[in-house]
Amino acid sequence: MNNPAAHIPDNTPVIVGVGQHVERLTADARPPFTPAVGLAAIAAQAALADAGVAATDIDTVCMIRLFADSAPAWRSALGRSDNPPESVARRIGASPTRRIYSSSGGTEPLERLAEMFGAIARGESRTVLLLGAEAIASERFAARNQLADDWNESWDAPMDDRYQPGRFALREEVRSGLKMPAHFYALIENAQAHALGHSQAAHRSYMAEIMAPLAAVAAHNPYAYKAARYSAEDLASTASDNYLISLPLRKRLVAQDAVNQAAALLLTSAGNARALGVDAKQWLYLEGYAEGEDRYLLEREDPGRSEAMHQVFAAALDMAGTRAVDLQLLDLYSCFPCAVHAAKQSLGLPLHGDTPLTVTGGLPYFGGPGNNYSMHALAEMAMRLRGGPSRGLVTANGGLLSKHAAAVLSADAHRGEAIDWTVAPHSVDRESIPALPVSEAVSVGTIVTYTVVAGRNAPDVGVVMADTSEGRCLACSTDPAVTAELAADGIIGRPVEFVLQDEQRRFHFAGA
Repeated sequence: MNNPAAHIPDNTPVIVGVGQHVERLTADARPPFTPAVGLAAIAAQAALADAGVAATDIDTVCMIRLFADSAPAWRSALGRSDNPPESVARRIGASPTRRIYSSSGGTEPLERLAEMFGAIARGESRTVLLLGAEAIASERFAARNQLADDWNESWDAPMDDRYQPGRFALREEVRSGLKMPAHFYALIENAQAHALGHSQAAHRSYMAEIMAPLAAVAAHNPYAYKAARYSAEDLASTASDNYLISLPLRKRLVAQDAVNQAAALLLTSAGNARALGVDAKQWLYLEGYAEGEDRYLLEREDPGRSEAMHQVFAAALDMAGTRAVDLQLLDLYSCFPCAVHAAKQSLGLPLHGDTPLTVTGGLPYFGGPGNNYSMHALAEMAMRLRGGPSRGLVTANGGLLSKHAAAVLSADAHRGEAIDWTVAPHSVDRESIPALPVSEAVSVGTIVTYTVVAGRNAPDVGVVMADTSEGRCLACSTDPAVTAELAADGIIGRPVEFVLQDEQRRFHFAGA
């Protein structure tokens, strides 16, 4: 029988196994809860079974960093493992020689996939378990119900800890009253609405139109954390259960991280896959890949788009010799509607219509398991590609539309040698992208974009990004009259005046 993969060189890296797991809590759940490393082990066992490979063949475990280990504010009250890759290895019976614990960010699954492909191609790793998980739902459930558990584990094993304190925002951005990612993304959202000529009501409908097809996919995905069915009308609703987070973003339009989900990929070389007897029909290849980073949001000429995203997507597709419009399967990172809109523009996809944009259901509806969402996208894409369409695109985003990665996956052995993985993949350097000067001065300016952060139990905070003669700046106001005016249409382009108050730049509308 003809083997289409017979010509593939032995050192070609391939994905041979995938696994996912979801654990849904019920109202009567009680300790012990399954920690994230336990969920990850279940997904790992599924990936091993999918490939028909024993855990003893794994020599590298590379795990995506947990949210609880990404920043002090997110630390879990239930405890932690001091070596998550080893915690997983012990549970599945693996004895790896390399244990890698990644940095944080939404692009980590794709970036570590590219890194591990390089390690396999150069002969530095034989079989890699690449995985991640979150048990944030259990952490928050325990906190709400005052339940205790002990997730502490300690292992005497070496680990390559890639922790780097993330800095996706300038000091000037943080001082302006923006605290959560949704607050920053709301600035991006309103800049896009202005460019599209949308009123606030029209843009609320547009955001719902973008996201409703994703929710429809999630409703049929057995690994989605909640199989809720949302229509566009549901997503655009201003009802109290779809409360405002930061104008114009409401709860049903943003990534939901309170999930218990895990996903894993098993990677090896074509030569080892042959030796292990893995059927070549389930091998997956990368035809195109690129990654990169943009300037800080305040420094971007157009806060509604990302030049790095545009360049990364173009490089990955060019490497694969294809266009997004020619691909049947896509999974666009969907933490917020503006991320989907920016990706559609960068990829040349129609802004309206029913082009499928996800294979999972997206972060607001399938679930947004911390840094690990794109591992689920990769696993789902791999399953769809086997015996189906020949190629699919997975994109990832981190920070404030800041870091980007894109991968074109293929089940076609004739295109299995698309990338020379012995060399570093294409990367967009943030220093190559022009940056606007940031103003420290107290001055007058013109609004570029804006938001109103919903205070809920505190005053609402209005935030504007403005251009001044000295450069770009941010300023805030808690004056109810000002925040009410920001909630009207026609704000972008209006003049504002700034004053310093309590070491914070405040603003009011010029002439007010």
